[in-house]
Parts: sequence; structure tokens; C-alpha cells
Amino acid sequence: MHELKKLEIPNSIINEHSIPCTEIQNTWGSSTIHHNESIFNPFGDSYILSRPDFDNALLQYCKKLGINIQSGVRITAIKKTENGWDLISKTKSHNVDFIIDASGRTSKFNFGKVRHEKLQQDSLIGITKHLVNSEVIKAEKSHVLVESTQNGWWYTTQIANGKMISTFMTDPTIVSRYKNSQSEFWNEELIKTVHTKERLLPFALNNTVYTQSANSQIAKQIQGDGWLKVGDAAQSFDPLSSAGIIKGLKMGISAADALHSYISGNSNALIEYEEITKLQYKEYQQKRNEYYANETRWNNTPFWYHRNLRVKEIQTFSITPMNNCKVNEENLEEKIAFLNTQLPEINFKTLVNSLKQTPLVKDAVSFYLKKESQQQISPWLLQALESLKIIGVIQ
Repeated sequence: MHELKKLEIPNSIINEHSIPCTEIQNTWGSSTIHHNESIFNPFGDSYILSRPDFDNALLQYCKKLGINIQSGVRITAIKKTENGWDLISKTKSHNVDFIIDASGRTSKFNFGKVRHEKLQQDSLIGITKHLVNSEVIKAEKSHVLVESTQNGWWYTTQIANGKMISTFMTDPTIVSRYKNSQSEFWNEELIKTVHTKERLLPFALNNTVYTQSANSQIAKQIQGDGWLKVGDAAQSFDPLSSAGIIKGLKMGISAADALHSYISGNSNALIEYEEITKLQYKEYQQKRNEYYANETRWNNTPFWYHRNLRVKEIQTFSITPMNNCKVNEENLEEKIAFLNTQLPEINFKTLVNSLKQTPLVKDAVSFYLKKESQQQISPWLLQALESLKIIGVIQ
């Protein structure tokens, strides 16, 4: 609301296309629901938006301000000109001085030799169903429920028209192992929940799913000669952060300020904008890691160890030289491949085979050193052994 006030957006645009969000419930790190009620928030209720209506209302407001909106136009190519750019669509070419790429996380703009390459932190996707209860016509208020499970986490809320929107956040590699449809995958994952399943009981399940990318990523280059990126085209955050809209608004303001400064003579304005954006992403990554690390119940499953296990940061060790270890073969190759990316200094395949040969840790280490033709123990070997235990390779 603070950012909308800065932009002098009328309150009616929020009020007409939202309902109050009374609280956020979550079962993150525990099966017990934690209640974060808006009554204790000094800013009052938050809002659950109907995004298509809200976005369209903002667009119409921009038109009233005199901004030239070209509806129904798809840009198929862009070409650099002496004075700017030609945006080419099927019907005509639009000549512009400067491009602000606000085309979202799927942005494919190439600016001359600069490709639309992005650095991805993960491969998160959201699989969503819109559920209807024939007795519910509309909702006056709602709340958000977040529930983590072994293969990801759920986000569920009700919108103004009464529909319940429930999204399961997971990795595409987990979905790809499932032989049936994404709808059936969603249904089976729902059975594994406690609170989400209970909330959805009055609603009829259907077979229609909407799958969207939700990964964290940042563009390799955010600005250049006659262009800059903003919003998800520049950097995309995990939906767990609930920062999508606020980030878009803040970056929009920052991009406008940077461009105004640039055309007013500050030749470094766009570079400074890029540096600030990359710093914001770095800070976001740290916060994201902290939040995911609060969920430790399923650290031996792919979704969670891909997000939580940073082998070189392990500081607490439970394995001793006299431990006898049993190797668990489940998803073994996949886990070894992951650990090799985390700690390339250790040959995890040889280490696991050593533990198979001689379950006693001290003997397995000796066997490993012999196989690797090493005279001294690697300083990372303790982290390697502990990581094998954390993700369930050894018991």
C-alpha cells in the first residue's frame, strides 16, 4: 500500500479487486500451524488480489494518465537504429528511443549482441488448481495457508469470487518421475498434507491444472545501450518470499528514477541501477536460504537437500571413526551426483563404495585413501561423511 500511495494509485483499484487477508497460517518446520494474524500488524489487513482484474485496472488508469497503450500487439523482433530501436510486430514497426523490458520471467528480448541469458538458482514450478464449492458464491475475506511436505510446499487461499486457489510448489524432476498426469500427481501430493487437505474438503477436485515456472533467477545483464530490464525480466524471486508485487512496484520506481537521471546527464545511472539490483538479489538469496533452512524434516529428499544442503558449511559432526555405516541404495546415483557438485574435492562414488566394502568408518576412510592414491586425509572428508548421513545415503 505504501508503494501504491507513492505512485498516487487510487485506493479504489485495490478495494474493488481484492478481499482482506486476515492472517497467514504456516506449518513450516513443524506440523503445528503457526498463526500470523493481521490484527497484530500495525498496518492492518493485507489483501488478496484478483490479479487479472487488478492488473487491468492499473492498465486502464495508465491510459487515463495519457500513456500510449498498444493492445493486442506482440513484438516479434527488435532492431537497433541510429537513434533508438525498431520494435517489429506483425502489422507494423514501432520506433522508440529506449526500451524498458518489463516482459516478466519469460523475457526473451535480445538487445543486439546481448542475449537474454539468466542465472537460475533452482527449477521451482507451481502446479495450481482452481477449486469451486457450489454453495460458495463469493468470499468477503480469506487467509493464506502455507504447508511444507516432503516433495515441496503448498500455497492455498480463497479469492473474491469464492474460488479456492491451491498451488503445489515442487521441482519438475520430481514431477517427471510420476507416470500419470500432473493433475493426478497434484491429487496424490495433496493426500500427504494435513491442513491443506482439510481446508479443501468442501471443494470439488477437478482435472485442470495450470503449471508455471517459479524459479529464482537473475538476468546476466540488466542494462545496456538504450535498454534496461525491470521486475521479473531482471530478477525473479521464489513465491515463498511473497515479494513479487512489491518488488515489481519498487523496481518500476527505481528504473524510472535511473532513466530520468540517465537522460538528465548521469552516464552512470543505468550501471548503478544494475549494481543495486544485483545487490538486492544477493540479499534475497541469503534470506531465501535462511527460510528454507527452517524446514529440516525432509532433508534426505531431493526437493529439500537441493535447497538446504551446503556441504562446506557443515559445522556439527555426528559420525565417529568407530561408527558402522549401512549404505541406502535409494536414489543413490542422484544423491552422489548432487554431492559431487557441492564438494568436488571428494570422489563420493569411491567414498560410498568404500563404505560398502568396509562399514566401519575408520577402515572405509583408509580404503578410500588407497583407492584415490592419497597419503593424507582431505580436510573436507568429515563434511563429506556428514553430508552422506544428512541426505540418507548412510545410516
